[in-house]
Amino acid sequence: MSLYEAADGILETHVTWEDVEKTMQESLGTHAKFGENRRVTNISDMKGFMSKIALIETDWISSQLAFAALSKVMKFDGEDGFSEEKLKKLGVLTRDVHNREVETYKLLVKFDNKDIPYTKVYGLKAFSDENDLKGFLILDFIPNVHPMSMHDSIPADQLVPFVRGVATFSALAETLSPEEKKFAGGPEYLELFFGEVFDDEQMERQFDTLRSSFGDQHLQIVDNSIEILRHYNKLVKKYTRISEILGFKLVLNHGDLWQTNMLHSLGEDGKLKLEAIIDWQAVSTLPPGMDLSRLLMGCLSAEDRRVRGDEMLKIYYETFKEVLGKELFSFEELQNSYSLYFPMMAMALLPLVISFLDNSQISNEEKSEAREKTVLKLVAMMEDLIDVHDYNMENFGEFLKI
Repeated sequence: MSLYEAADGILETHVTWEDVEKTMQESLGTHAKFGENRRVTNISDMKGFMSKIALIETDWISSQLAFAALSKVMKFDGEDGFSEEKLKKLGVLTRDVHNREVETYKLLVKFDNKDIPYTKVYGLKAFSDENDLKGFLILDFIPNVHPMSMHDSIPADQLVPFVRGVATFSALAETLSPEEKKFAGGPEYLELFFGEVFDDEQMERQFDTLRSSFGDQHLQIVDNSIEILRHYNKLVKKYTRISEILGFKLVLNHGDLWQTNMLHSLGEDGKLKLEAIIDWQAVSTLPPGMDLSRLLMGCLSAEDRRVRGDEMLKIYYETFKEVLGKELFSFEELQNSYSLYFPMMAMALLPLVISFLDNSQISNEEKSEAREKTVLKLVAMMEDLIDVHDYNMENFGEFLKI
């Protein structure tokens, strides 16, 4: 029995209706039951890669089944996805990140800050040991969510509440004791990510995917980008010591900022309204530029990122300083950490976006239209990657030596 094997519980996990029902009864102080007509809907398609997301009220069940399916889509370890040996190893990571999210939700409830919208919590079940197969969260259902995917862009104005939200979370976390923050991951974040998910062999497969996505188009810029990414891939372990080497301050980062980890509704005016920030499994202590590099690269259009990127960084910086009541890091330090993490996040993003688009549940006509915009966005990302690399080499050449 393991987290990556299908079971007879909800959505083939080990979590049963009785587990969820008991937790809800304790949370709400009731003896009410779900009843014979209970139903569950899987809403985790291309979303919860370390979880199964089941719509009951809303129940998040930690499982490797979704990640195993994703590994086939992304051809991790070849056409058949992750091997059984790899999935067994990732079981430790699955338990760790789920328990991290449990502790983060406890903090969100404690902070209860209007600028960090989160889903109401009914129950939290952490994994107690390596043999425990029943970790889950029971969260409120947010209706009328506007679905977004990795290839979608969010207008800069409508991304501002999210930037303020993550800055507020990071600043409030600075008021916690070291004991209260010990649940979070550490600066070895990239080592774990690239070591467990994108090892060297998988990375080369991702680069092949990137080349094939563009064909003969943009061949030179793709090859130049891959050479730059190979350089940074050799520096992953050095990034674990980036604070020690360069003196960057470390704060709690969300760690996985992308479109499906922010729930928006869509107003009659066509504008997005942030309803909740979700999926706090990757919370880690890192320079603040890590979160922002992932967020701005993935969620903004190329034009918005180039024209208004510094403005978004400034909003984060000012919000953090206002909430904490003092300056922890300078704006220049934030810009520099953003630039240094830009290539690392590009390494994760560039090969994935087209694959996610190709496997999204939209019509072929919609895919064709989205692909045109996505290609332009990725080309701009590669152009900027080259510029950022030049800036990094000029300003942090010693750190970037292999």
